[in-house]
This record gives sequence, C-alpha cells and structure tokens, in this order.
Amino acid sequence: METIVRFGPQDQLVGVLCEPDGGSRGPLLVLPSAGLQPRFGPFRLHVELARRLARSGVRTFRFDVPGVGEANRLNGCGPHEATLAALDVLAPRHGGEGFVVGGVCSAADIAWNIAVADARVRGVLMLDGLSFGGPWFQWAKIMGVLRRSPLQWPGVIARMFQRARTQERGPVMADYREWPTREQAQQEFARLVQREVHSLWVYTGGYATTFQHPRQFAWSFGDVARDRRVTMVFWPDCDHTFFARSHRDRLLDTVDQWLGAAFASPGRA
Repeated sequence: METIVRFGPQDQLVGVLCEPDGGSRGPLLVLPSAGLQPRFGPFRLHVELARRLARSGVRTFRFDVPGVGEANRLNGCGPHEATLAALDVLAPRHGGEGFVVGGVCSAADIAWNIAVADARVRGVLMLDGLSFGGPWFQWAKIMGVLRRSPLQWPGVIARMFQRARTQERGPVMADYREWPTREQAQQEFARLVQREVHSLWVYTGGYATTFQHPRQFAWSFGDVARDRRVTMVFWPDCDHTFFARSHRDRLLDTVDQWLGAAFASPGRA
C-alpha cells in the first residue's frame, strides 16, 4: 500500500509511504532523493527497494529533497531540514520502532548527519558514503598500475608524477560532499555504535576515486569499524548507480537481509 504524505514548511514537500499489507516490523526506512535523481531513485532503485521490503514487512518513505524532482527550493529548508521534517511527521504514527535513513552518495551524507543529530535514527544505509584515502587507497592504486601491461607502466607513472608536480588540482569527491574530518568521523561513528545504531556500508567500483580497498574502511574509521553493528561490503564490479539488473538485485537482497538481521524482533543483533 502506497500513500502520499505531505510535510515540511506549509506541507510543500511530498513523499511516498510504502507499507506492507499485513503487519510491519522494525524501523521505517527513509530514503531522501540523491543528487539530481528524483525520489524514485537511480533506475527506480527506491521504488524497487520499497516494494521488495514491503513483502518482508518493512515500511519505507521516499521523498524529494528541496530543489529536486517535484520539490521546489524552500528558503531555510535544505536536505537535512527536510529529512528531519519527514521524521517529525512520520513519528507519531510510524516512528515507534525508530528510523533507518540512507541511500546513495549525497543521501548517505544526509543519513550520517541526521543519525548523529537525532536519536530516533536506529540505522544508516551508506551506499558509497563517507571514506578517506590513506595507505590502503594508495596501495590499491599502485597495484592497479602493476596489473597493467608493463608496456603501459612508463606512461602511467609519468602522468602520476606530472599530476603530483602541478600546483592546481582538479575537483575531488570531497569538494561536493558534506563530510566531517577523519578524526571527527571516527568520534561520531563511535558515538553512533555506542548508541546501538546499525549501519550497512556498500562501496562500489564506481567510487574508485574515493574507495579502492576493503581495508581502507577500518583505516578510515578505526576499531569501531569492526563492531558487530557495522556491516561493510566492497563490490568493485558495480557502478555508482547500480545500473545492471544483477547489481540492483544484489543490493535489494543485501539490504533486505541486513534489515532482517539487524532489527529482528524481539531483540536486535
């Protein structure tokens, strides 16, 4: 069952609440729109995820943040304010079990910030979310060069040195994302885990400018990354928007299974 829900300043924002026909279980999954993609998500990912989870008894809410899709830009109301407004309107009837917030790219950034600020958030879905470079990232880049034909090595190495010598750098992912510093992220992550917030992190091959090695995750976030409430997978064969049907199916399965394991009744994993 899908229902239109209005919320935000003067009810100018709109989202779709998807509920199972029978009873529901666990927190409600909130999916803000990501980037310039409307609320249905890249290749209708949010729609497919909502209907898949409904069959498992999980409610979802997908919506356009201000300035995206059907949502106008609103003075004083950005993505974070809109997401908090969504939680406020959903909480009286649907927030008894709390919320999971997340999505791809900028939606993962929203989820992180909302989880840090709001104790109603019990889980975050981080699809190509926060990450920091470091030794394992550099190691993966070097190994990527060595896997090429030896005839290509001189040219690749020359370009790497040329980029290192130049005074001007091109734009990088962090220029477009609202990220804390690595030290702040470690502290915030530790507080989330202490608060029993579960998290699923999926890194894809389409995120290669930011993430290239599974050990990079623990380097980025410290020992808390190994906590039982934290799940991380690295899918180098997937692109950033899960274009391939098989990749979307894998993601749907993974999210469904993670929610079932993390928020199983009566206790939590």
